[in-house]
Amino acid sequence: MKIDKEQLGPSSWSLTIEIPADEAQAEVETELKKLQHETEMPGFRKGKVPLAMLRKRFEQTLYLEVVRDNLGEYYGNALKEADIGDPVAPPEINIEQLEQGKPIIIKAKVETQPPVELASYDSLTVVKETVEITDREVDLQLERMREHNAVVSEDTNPAGPESMLEVDLQELDTGFVPLIGHKQENVTIDLAKASPEFRDSLLGVEAGQSRNVTIMKPPVSPDDDKLEEHFQVSVKSVKKKEIPQLDDDFAQQMGDDVADLNALKEMVKGELERQVAAIAYQRMSHLLAHQVVDNSRLEVPESMLKDYLDRIVNDARKSASDSEDGKFDEEFIRNQFTERATWNLKWYLIRQSLAEAEGLEITEDDLEKEYERIAEGTGKKVKQVKAAYSMDNRDNQLNDDMLERRILSMLVTKAKIVDKTVGFEEFFAKNETEHEH
Repeated sequence: MKIDKEQLGPSSWSLTIEIPADEAQAEVETELKKLQHETEMPGFRKGKVPLAMLRKRFEQTLYLEVVRDNLGEYYGNALKEADIGDPVAPPEINIEQLEQGKPIIIKAKVETQPPVELASYDSLTVVKETVEITDREVDLQLERMREHNAVVSEDTNPAGPESMLEVDLQELDTGFVPLIGHKQENVTIDLAKASPEFRDSLLGVEAGQSRNVTIMKPPVSPDDDKLEEHFQVSVKSVKKKEIPQLDDDFAQQMGDDVADLNALKEMVKGELERQVAAIAYQRMSHLLAHQVVDNSRLEVPESMLKDYLDRIVNDARKSASDSEDGKFDEEFIRNQFTERATWNLKWYLIRQSLAEAEGLEITEDDLEKEYERIAEGTGKKVKQVKAAYSMDNRDNQLNDDMLERRILSMLVTKAKIVDKTVGFEEFFAKNETEHEH
């Protein structure tokens, strides 16, 4: 086999593969002899058909089949010999010459792992936000817990400001005629959380009654006038919500180790602190990842980006087919996700370079411990967890996730961290765009 390689770009190669004619022909001869043993023709018993007759009739077809069946092997051997790196996508293969008695010539366009010029990551600076958990935050969380543990029961009284209603909602046009296809059944409405105009229109309603409700829809733009929306609300039941008292009895229901209300407050404060710490660490590590990606130099192979976007498009197409309107705009989706996909692929390739530079890897022992941790957290057996992760290559994804966490931890360890105290609301109000890793 003779191989010529030509570099077309930073990670793009053209391979010209030449296979001697007699290499494929030898297999053809073997196949012809097998065929001779198995074939019978008029005038000839099985196994006695002349080889020359079979050659005239089947040789060209067998030659094409042999070459087709061996394309993968030809390409694989050429790839090893060319030593151009690991491919990131299937090659584009064209047979340039396929004529008996002449060498087989194949051209393959291959995209490989691109070279990565890593940015310095030993002296990065990053801000880590901290939040002081005060009694106010603890009290607000306790109120949410009380609300979550409220007991809802049927109420024979008319609806009041705190009632919950089980209703069917029928949208109406401006003439209060029902709009076909615009009905929602079994909708729960908490009047305590409803808009004032909606709540006030339903005060005093009883099960079995219906009322028309009109609400104002906010303008879409400064040029729009406010629009009205009309609904017929058919009440199926009125329910009352009893929120438990915040006392020692309530506290003891929140955990086996909670002795009283003070202990519950300490537990809530600790959980909030852990939640803040986890989010702050995640934001900080993502900022470090962005610094490394933004300052490193590499080009994402086109085929790699196309494959990534193809998967996003296929998922979106399936979601659209399952939806009511079925609308799907492939070009819009590709344009919308190209920037994010490019960043994610850069981070993936950079992670590999960082792991190699730092000698980081996930061992079988690391995976075993992770399976045990997952099993403990889910209440399943380790064998069950392993079986679940072995499906659809989820074990490979788990390995990659663990390696990413280890890389981020390494970056945090090396970074200069600047603490910044922010308010609780400000901390949780942030809606940062975080790339999927």
